[in-house]
Amino acid sequence: MKIYIKLIVAMSLWGGTFISGRVLSQDFHPFSIAFWRFAIASAFLSAVLFRSPKGFPALDKYQLGKVALLGLSGVFAYNYFFFSGLSTVEAGKASVIIAINPTITAFIASFFMGEGVSIKKALGVISALAGALTVITKGKLLQMDMSEFALGEGFLLCAVICWVAYTLLGKIALKKLSALEATTLACISGTVMLAPFAFYYDGIELMGRADLNQWWHLFYLGSLGTGLGFIWFYQGIQKIGASNAASFINFVPVAGVTIGALALGEKVDESLIVGAAFVLVGINLVNWKKRAA
Repeated sequence: MKIYIKLIVAMSLWGGTFISGRVLSQDFHPFSIAFWRFAIASAFLSAVLFRSPKGFPALDKYQLGKVALLGLSGVFAYNYFFFSGLSTVEAGKASVIIAINPTITAFIASFFMGEGVSIKKALGVISALAGALTVITKGKLLQMDMSEFALGEGFLLCAVICWVAYTLLGKIALKKLSALEATTLACISGTVMLAPFAFYYDGIELMGRADLNQWWHLFYLGSLGTGLGFIWFYQGIQKIGASNAASFINFVPVAGVTIGALALGEKVDESLIVGAAFVLVGINLVNWKKRAA
């Protein structure tokens, strides 16, 4: 029972990252927010990895290249688009759009692993995409035109593409690295990549200009939303298996919408509820076979 509580809390922490990202993106550049988020996360995860039985792994040049690609796709690029999107898109809405990540990833991964695409998986992808488009178009899916796609939503869809790339690259990296090792090293490499861009904009200025509330949101993003959230999710995978733990990801958009409404007063309209439902159905259809096995 304890691990299930940890997984629910971890998903809530991930849902909360949309709120913190929304707050910070109103005042600071995406590169600066991302840098401080992962500087904090790198310190947190490095401390955990140092205390693990294996400690920090020794990497050869090929592994270094893979880690760099993980940092580029999942930390540098993803977070630039993530925070850029949150500068104009409400947190709850963003959490539903980003929630199509596992569905698109599983669909594309099926081609790389030669599993083929089942009818359920195809329907799951269609359902998830329909849900995201319902949210983007505010329920006017059948009357959709290109003008409905604002820049913020476009950034978030780019973030989805980056996360798919990160996840697929991670499947290769994890053949020789544990999830904790790969994530920690990706955070560190991504932080190094973010540094010059962050300091070019307002990364240094942020240190003096951010108030206590904004520093809390940065701390939350780095240590709780990224560090602790991952650790507990990783523990869940170890205890109940990857497929069962992954099913808890359904809770992320629910948490994002709920916290966004409570903390930021965001409106929860019918299109957001219907879109979220389509996305959740899509996630479950895509992962149906894995959970039933």
